[in-house]
Amino acid sequence: MVENPYTLLKSTNRLPTPPGVAIRILELVESDETSIEDITQVISGDPALTSKIIKFINSPLIGLGFRGTTVAEAVARIGMRGAQMMALSFSLVSEKHRDTCPSFKFDRFWSESLARAVGARCIARHLQGWDPEEAFITGLLARIGKLVLATGLPAEYEPVLAGAAGAEQPLEQRERAALGTDHLEVGAQLLREWNLPEVVWKTIGTLAPGQEHANRSSRIIATADAIAAFMVEDVRHTAAAVQALAAAAFDSLEIDGEAFRVLLGQIGQDWINYGRLLSVQTSKAPDIQAIENQAEEHRNALRLASELEVQSLRAENQQLGRIARRDRLTGMFNRAAFDEDFATALKAAEESGAALALLLIDIDHFKAINDTHGHLTGDAALEHIARVLDDHARKRDTIYRYGGEEFAVIAPECPPAAVATLAEEFRRAVAGEPFVDGETRIAMSVSIGIGWVHWPERRSTAAELLEYADQRLYEAKHAGRNCWRLEPAAQRGGLLRKLGRFFGGSGNG
Repeated sequence: MVENPYTLLKSTNRLPTPPGVAIRILELVESDETSIEDITQVISGDPALTSKIIKFINSPLIGLGFRGTTVAEAVARIGMRGAQMMALSFSLVSEKHRDTCPSFKFDRFWSESLARAVGARCIARHLQGWDPEEAFITGLLARIGKLVLATGLPAEYEPVLAGAAGAEQPLEQRERAALGTDHLEVGAQLLREWNLPEVVWKTIGTLAPGQEHANRSSRIIATADAIAAFMVEDVRHTAAAVQALAAAAFDSLEIDGEAFRVLLGQIGQDWINYGRLLSVQTSKAPDIQAIENQAEEHRNALRLASELEVQSLRAENQQLGRIARRDRLTGMFNRAAFDEDFATALKAAEESGAALALLLIDIDHFKAINDTHGHLTGDAALEHIARVLDDHARKRDTIYRYGGEEFAVIAPECPPAAVATLAEEFRRAVAGEPFVDGETRIAMSVSIGIGWVHWPERRSTAAELLEYADQRLYEAKHAGRNCWRLEPAAQRGGLLRKLGRFFGGSGNG
């Protein structure tokens, strides 16, 4: 056991220190004589921080309808306290501490910390009574002690994080058994020495399992901590998890279920926006409505099961299986079927050595169709796109409604040249077959992101291939839509020149 880890880290100068601008901001936070001009001058001395503050104040995260170009305008609009807290947060996140123990995931740490900070800010703003920006920095630094231990005592902390012993115990218990302290206590000590507001470091200490959350700030951070864990792990994106979070929020903070679901959606969107602003990696925010719709579909399937009890058990199970795998609106296979089939298709491709392609297809400007013509027309347009894709797919391809206006196609035995042909066929077919409903005629287009594997030269897990295709879809959207992307922009070389000659330089690739 390491004796007095915090004292050891401090005496050997292994504690993280804030950047110079953050130190100056901390000094201003403590001074009653700090003026708007003081905080403006400090922020203006750091060009990168200045840029982030200006972007922040002009972003939807503030919602003030403000358009300013100077730090003075920004500070005047959000107030000195808000400017202090946000400038401090932005400068701390910008610091890099890459030398850590192997099991500590630096990007995951800041992603989850940012989700916790955004959650705390949104909840504090909803409930009122606690400065949202102070709640933000409390959430952001709530588990800073993990970073301290991972960078300051990497050899001693690695077995704790890796779960070499007592993996079934909470992390804090494992830390205390190995080090005599836990990351929450270390973090609170550090932030106290940084002279952060008392509510920040006192609140952090209450996050340990079994601690009583006696005040509202503690309950807000505990709730935000649970939300952050939900956000960063796709496997937790279930209706049961949403219900558990909602129940806990009601018990702890008396936030009713509907209001909490709205907050959860806002937290997810703000998390993505803050991630872009601060260059922090974030995963795709969970679609709360889609999660609960899927749960409702499951409940409907169970109700149907009771209606079919008069039939034989085998026939009933087969029918339920077919219903559970189909999207009710389009008749295509649904997301649950995709999750099951994708893993199977990847395994088959690996065993056979054949190429496998994944196409993520998103309808361009679909929201405008709903907004202009109504949701019934939007539903009919979705059915139309599904038919077009089905008509132009190969017999071996399988089409899925992946969610909302997005479709996925699993294309076995489909190397790059073949999938390029298939993507272009889909694109041309959709663009060439407008949706017609009575006197309504709507020109439509799609953007397509493509991922592919071919063992043993090009390997990938299901999650990696999905992420790759999703990034290519993002690039297609930002390239003007009505196009497809197969390779990242930085890698569009020989292969894409060949494809360009094949398609006559259509601009896809």
